[in-house]
Amino acid sequence: MALDRIDLADIHAPDRLATRLHAQLGPVTSAVPIVEIALGLDISDVRIDNFDGFEGMLLTDRVRSDGVILANCRHGDQRARFTIAHELGHFLLERHEVSSETGFRCTTRDMRETREGRRELRQEAEANRFAIELLAPSSMFDRHLSCDPHLRDVQHLRRALDLSGEACIRRMVERRDEPLAAIWSHEGRIRYSIRGDGFPHLAPKKNDPLPKISQAFDVVSKGVRGITTFRETHAAAWTHRPEIELFEQTRVGRDRHAVTLLWADLSPEADDEDDGALPELGEPGFR
Repeated sequence: MALDRIDLADIHAPDRLATRLHAQLGPVTSAVPIVEIALGLDISDVRIDNFDGFEGMLLTDRVRSDGVILANCRHGDQRARFTIAHELGHFLLERHEVSSETGFRCTTRDMRETREGRRELRQEAEANRFAIELLAPSSMFDRHLSCDPHLRDVQHLRRALDLSGEACIRRMVERRDEPLAAIWSHEGRIRYSIRGDGFPHLAPKKNDPLPKISQAFDVVSKGVRGITTFRETHAAAWTHRPEIELFEQTRVGRDRHAVTLLWADLSPEADDEDDGALPELGEPGFR
């Protein structure tokens, strides 16, 4: 694959860098060929294998004349694709400073980093931003979204973009206009969570049990696998805003791993001219 690395020089914003790279690629009709892209940009080798102690590694020198990417496939090939894109971001973002004499070594936590405080956190956040913009640009991602949020979209996105379910959910929460949040849990305890713009702060924290009055607690406790429908839930179970309307949907997978999608209705109160009619109950439609 013939790509021009010079054309990508001096671009320090990760989203702009990914956009410029897509301009070189032209139309992409299937999953983004991340290994071929890396090899076309002075990465001499990409090794995908079961590694211990790290999710990804970029072996390079301080001037990054060339490099080797190692990606852990222990959590699946789709997760490894994101890791390769993340390490390629470190390679191309020229302001990133190597973390050791041999380059960059990234952990599972780094792959979820969104903070931009310290330099190390900012670099990991920027590499993640580059990776998702490269692998799931809005032009390819948004076409697979339903009219209303739904976890079934994740299944279509995984197949179309060859991305992990977690990456697809994170991108969905970010791309959709509705105030959304997602909570990942295992055996009834919260592992981590994200929330989109406008969604209230989440009350439960990492390692807390799922709220007992939530739909998630009910289906996880029963071991019911699959995707539930959206149902209205107690806002106080998940947020510090008991007055809002909140809807909840959960997907339970193997070994009691689950992800819960929350959809908040933050629309203003109806004005006095409203006739007071209540909408029919069912899946929420806030548009």
